[in-house]
Amino acid sequence: MDNSAVYYRISKLYDSFVTSTGTKSRYFFMLDIDSDVARWSAEAVKDFALPGEYVHHQSQVFRELLAPEDADSFAADISAMTARRLEKKDAIWRLHDRNGEYLSCSVKYFSVKDYAGTPAYIAAVITSQGVEPHTDPTTSLPNQVRFLEYLRELFVTGRHAVIMLIGTTNFAEINTLYGYTFGNKVLAALANHLKELSNGAGKLFRGEGTMLLFCSEIMTASDMRRLYIGQRNYALHMLTVDDTRINVRLSAGIVVADDPSIDVHALLACAKFAQTKSQNEAEGEPVILQNDYLNDNGKTIELVNRIHSDVKNGCRNFALFYQPILRASDDKTIGSGAFLRWDCEPFGRISPAEFLLWLENDSSFSRLGNWILKTAISDGKKILEKNPDLIININLANRQLEQPEFHQQLLSYLKEQNFPGKNLCLELTDRCRFLNPDFLKREVIYLRSCGIHVALDGSCLLDLRLVRSLPVDIIKVGRDFVAHMKNSEKDKALLRALCAFATESKIMICAEGIGDADTLDMIKGYDIFAYQGFVATGPIPFADFMRFPI
Repeated sequence: MDNSAVYYRISKLYDSFVTSTGTKSRYFFMLDIDSDVARWSAEAVKDFALPGEYVHHQSQVFRELLAPEDADSFAADISAMTARRLEKKDAIWRLHDRNGEYLSCSVKYFSVKDYAGTPAYIAAVITSQGVEPHTDPTTSLPNQVRFLEYLRELFVTGRHAVIMLIGTTNFAEINTLYGYTFGNKVLAALANHLKELSNGAGKLFRGEGTMLLFCSEIMTASDMRRLYIGQRNYALHMLTVDDTRINVRLSAGIVVADDPSIDVHALLACAKFAQTKSQNEAEGEPVILQNDYLNDNGKTIELVNRIHSDVKNGCRNFALFYQPILRASDDKTIGSGAFLRWDCEPFGRISPAEFLLWLENDSSFSRLGNWILKTAISDGKKILEKNPDLIININLANRQLEQPEFHQQLLSYLKEQNFPGKNLCLELTDRCRFLNPDFLKREVIYLRSCGIHVALDGSCLLDLRLVRSLPVDIIKVGRDFVAHMKNSEKDKALLRALCAFATESKIMICAEGIGDADTLDMIKGYDIFAYQGFVATGPIPFADFMRFPI
């Protein structure tokens, strides 16, 4: 795509703007609102490790530079400027530099209108006020930036460590019941007790949100597990704040950091992954992650490190495979599902099930999510040239939905490829049930207002509230459900009931995981609209899919 005209327009305005400010500030950018392309000053490119002076998808790139608590404010300001509700703004933001440290910056940004008086550009002057203090005021602990620096120092000097990340499950309830000031006292009490319990065996840090990070050079993973059990018992049975007994439910991820070649951010992502599994699958029991071999192809933490690096470097080694979706009545191809694959030696081709859960907890996931959307829509445009009625199905993660700029990004990809919304179906995965139901319903309504189809993953059938309340177009019946149907009269009855509900609600049913002709014949005995599975073909590379009869 030729961007020379966009670059020329931005550059002329950028040069005039920098000249007119008469400031010695080091950082500037000029954003073209319509294309979401910005030109940055050379100093900013260097200090913030930007991809170049001209940055595409500026809203997403800049959001990743911002501290999480500043990102929503930035997105709201951009929306207000675009809607003419705001013309200029002074703010204090925290931006992380190429070393991962947060710089406190004063930012002045202005709306620049075109000849019709419509906001067309946003200009910004950014002045660094220096490195953000690294002590958390609530717990008096060094923060997560210091934790990452400490890990780097360990690795540089050839030392090893065991890392533990402790999270809380019910802290939002505590804040709601008792207020945030009380909640801060609870967090401080938890930090103080863990410090006492560890008896100098490691260093304690404040993580994101209500998380605590503990790092020890002398403790084993088993030692760390015992330390956590003691902390969990205190939080559940002995924690008292202002004469009030409080029960705090904890979860923990433990990572053995014994390879200095692993990026420290990847290790933190591993810890978050393990902590999430502890919370969601292990009822708070600690989950220990170390370099166990994964299918004899590579080590788990090394795998995480490599994938983390590949995402940061333009999503290299990732590819999308496509599987046809066929109409049950005549076995004609009516769509395709896009499936993510990662292939890199010595690991080989790795299933997304091995890495998506931890990657969704990492800040780099938004890059991969955007890459999937953009690539699938670009491939889909070529598919539509062969059959303009096909629908491209793409899985949508919670983290993507929660990004304030998601709507803008999605619509910009569709506009870029001139891709009709009616040929796109976004599939909500099973983890969507953890989102606020009102928020989720609003998102589904918005997507359908853009002509985009919305499907509900079959595993969401566990939550009938979602099936009843969300105005989706399609419900997917998962492969596990299909596999059990042959020998389960209850599952067959449940599918009949689901089909009746879908017919009454004008929702289509698509069956996944149809692996053989017998299963296909069984499924066709129900009111199923479409199916997909190895009975036709498994997910195949884009070039092979283009040769498939569509």
